[in-house]
Amino acid sequence: MKIKFLISCMLVQVYIALSSSVSGQSYDVSKISPELMKDADAVIRLDETFWEIESKGEARLHSRTVVTVLNEKGEEEYSRLMVGYDKFTKITDISGSLYAADGKLVKKLKNADIDDYGYGSSGDDITDARVKLADFGKKSYPYPYTIEYSYETRDRNMMFYPKWMPVANVHAAVEHAEYKIKAPAGFKFRYKEYNGISPVKKSVADGADVYLWTIENYAVNPKRDLYPLPLMEFTPMVMAAPSEFEIQDYRGNFDSWEDLSRFYYTLNAGRDVLPPAIVSEIKTLVKDVRSEKEKVQRIYKWMQSRSRYVSIQLGIGGWQTIDALTVANKGYGDCKALTNFTLAALRQAGITCYPALIRAGEGAQMKTDFPSSQFNHVIACAIAAKDTMWLECTSQTTQPDFMGTFTGSRHALLVMPEGGKLVSTRDYKSHHNIRNSRTSVNLEESGNGQVEVHALYAGLQQESRNRLLHNGNKEEQRKWLMNHINLPSLDLQQFELMEGKDQEPTITEKLSLNIRNCATKAGARLFVKPNLLSRPMELPVLTERTTDFYLPFSEYNFTDLDTVSYVIPAAYKLETTLPAYQISSLFGTYESKISYADNKLVCSRKLVLNGGRYESKDFAAWIDFLKKIRKADRAQVVFVENKP
Repeated sequence: MKIKFLISCMLVQVYIALSSSVSGQSYDVSKISPELMKDADAVIRLDETFWEIESKGEARLHSRTVVTVLNEKGEEEYSRLMVGYDKFTKITDISGSLYAADGKLVKKLKNADIDDYGYGSSGDDITDARVKLADFGKKSYPYPYTIEYSYETRDRNMMFYPKWMPVANVHAAVEHAEYKIKAPAGFKFRYKEYNGISPVKKSVADGADVYLWTIENYAVNPKRDLYPLPLMEFTPMVMAAPSEFEIQDYRGNFDSWEDLSRFYYTLNAGRDVLPPAIVSEIKTLVKDVRSEKEKVQRIYKWMQSRSRYVSIQLGIGGWQTIDALTVANKGYGDCKALTNFTLAALRQAGITCYPALIRAGEGAQMKTDFPSSQFNHVIACAIAAKDTMWLECTSQTTQPDFMGTFTGSRHALLVMPEGGKLVSTRDYKSHHNIRNSRTSVNLEESGNGQVEVHALYAGLQQESRNRLLHNGNKEEQRKWLMNHINLPSLDLQQFELMEGKDQEPTITEKLSLNIRNCATKAGARLFVKPNLLSRPMELPVLTERTTDFYLPFSEYNFTDLDTVSYVIPAAYKLETTLPAYQISSLFGTYESKISYADNKLVCSRKLVLNGGRYESKDFAAWIDFLKKIRKADRAQVVFVENKP
């Protein structure tokens, strides 16, 4: 569902192949520098993007990319060309060639090799956006080989200028890449270089201004990074955007976030009028409610119960919503339409609210220092009793004010009549993302055990199980649970997933398991694992680094509270002391303790981790923290047969 939301609410055309070539270029693989071949899945021999601006309302994109594919991973990434088009973008040319390792031509791209698809992801999508997909078929070509693709488009949607990321894949080396923008003399637009890109070289040709950026001989980092920074924070990149532009009958200016917000507001002004019957229904819905927060919750739940998500991408509809009256009558809409409808309903209840443009998707980022069309989604922001509430209007199951990994912990642009502003959405800290599990184990003398698990998941930790509950059938749920239980040998007897009724979303999970070798039997002894179902902490192979590292919030901001109670067979007595650990670190804390009385062993564990960006000098401390946790988790309690 997340993928559908992302694809269907796209506000930016995605072009996966870059551009232009040098006459007489040799594609012989032996010409590639050994340094570029090392550790690479592919080598981008030539990559040139040429954005030719003709006016405020029109431009041409010329693109060619030449890639030498070295293995299956490189083939998977670069064997196809995908070019999007719609009412405002016309494809004027597509061509391609495939070369053997010695650079000799093997095959030319034919029309039969190019397929045309609707851009939508389901039968409910209403869109004029389409994609041309070109490839050389399923035939296997011996590695290495070289693919050359080129295409040209004529664009009349000048809200979007190409973003240049010549090293978008960390497993591909780049021999030569360049980004060229040609504009009428004196034509104003904006650009910004990031992450080591050299400043622009500006010249004049044919009475026009020409801007050029290049990179040469960019090799793959031989140390595959387990904790990479987000791509936009380290890969070379140039962002470009219009100052003044035209699309259809609309004119806009993107010099500031306020300008961008003002354009979106003007584009959608007057489209929030509701039919009288709906207005009356809303008034009745909230007439006895005094709390603004409860009004928002009621209206949100009401909207979810009477509408469904359908992508609508027609013409300028990528940014302009269909009106609230149509949504009221039809009962469906896309992210813009459902958000607009929800906001119209909230205003009828006297709630201050705004649309919020956002870059949605797990780990999605934007550059806040460069005002431009970086958004792919719209949500609703309501101000209730001075508190901000965020509403995901495309979901029929999401709790009000829950953002999660899809839209949380990032910036959004509030669209206001007087000009909007960038704001931060809700962060999910470690104490929000809780797993609290209680496990009871009836241990047999053989070491096998009957296990009952009762676990509560909250915050980001409940997301995967929430999706499983709403989107998976019973068999799919069983398979998923079996794959995610950290035990090598088990039989899942029964399970149940239940959604909480509190404002903050929670999922309760109940499991009944038979576990073989729950404890290890060796002669007269039983070796018991105190931390039976705890989250495993993997130790990276590399223990040194010279660059900053990143622990994603979605994976490393959490609190785990685990209690495991064993009923020990009466024939055994405790032989060892009971281990206890307390570990503190920059990255979090760990605590475990064990008690034993009346044949009952109770093991408690608490792990708190804090994700984020850390300096390279802290990497040794991170490795040390992981080692200590792993040592503590592997501690065992030994019981021996109680012989008379």
